[in-house]
Amino acid sequence: MSARLRSLLLLHAIVVVFGFTGILGKLITIDAEPLVFWRVAIGGLTTALFLSVRRGWHAWRPKELLAAGAVGWLVAMHWVTFFASIKASSVGLALTMLATAPLFVGLIEPWLMGRKVARRELLVAGVVFLGIALVFQAEGDQILGVTLGLVSAVLASFFSVFNGMLVKRHDPVNLSAVELLSASVGMFLVLLFTGQVGKELWQLSSSDWLWIVLLAVVATSVAFMVSIRVLKDLSPFETAMAINLEPIYAIVLAYFLFEERFEPTFYVGASLVIGAVMLDTALRASPPKTKTPTPGRQ
Repeated sequence: MSARLRSLLLLHAIVVVFGFTGILGKLITIDAEPLVFWRVAIGGLTTALFLSVRRGWHAWRPKELLAAGAVGWLVAMHWVTFFASIKASSVGLALTMLATAPLFVGLIEPWLMGRKVARRELLVAGVVFLGIALVFQAEGDQILGVTLGLVSAVLASFFSVFNGMLVKRHDPVNLSAVELLSASVGMFLVLLFTGQVGKELWQLSSSDWLWIVLLAVVATSVAFMVSIRVLKDLSPFETAMAINLEPIYAIVLAYFLFEERFEPTFYVGASLVIGAVMLDTALRASPPKTKTPTPGRQ
């Protein structure tokens, strides 16, 4: 099995885990900011413990450490807006808005990495945008949820592109630990300056603690490390497109767990998004055609 195919399979396994993230965000009763703080704090400590046991920490240059820390703050803001979108609307709507991330990646990545925009990337992103437009038509009254979801998608696209750069120079687990720990410091400062640091931050219900630990360890620490690892073999655009499969799992789960129901137009739009993702993934997974070498040009 090639490294590229293995990374594709790992990515889609993680997408299944990501599908439970929105469900857990709905089950957890606390606000988005403290939720994200506990997610990155527990996830960061879990990753750091894993590195300490393996003795896998490596030295960081101050400039690189600062860059990784900034990306950590970026992912924290992405998660805050994502969970806020869920709490303002629904799991399915928030995750479908998040699926617009490839549209932004397709514009941001070429500009930052100095390459031309591939026509296929724009075409697939255009189909995704059409699907999102249909979803918005069906759920146009959820303006706050839609707006927060789109902001989350923009932040996710920057995070994907910047991580694609950093992972080429750093071990994925080290990078995950630095980003998550930096995010936890940033979120604690946000809570401190907004007056949310008190006994209510620690005195959570037993069910909230259970869901938070699952979210932090399984859906954050483990999933975060693997998702960064696959960026070594896959492009940020490809990664963001594949992650668009996440809404289908979340929509099905939310349908049964929370009785979330949508207009038929919503499901048409979501189907366009998922169809574009599946086609793009299939095309990228297919092996390139090889040419028969000619004498003198081997």
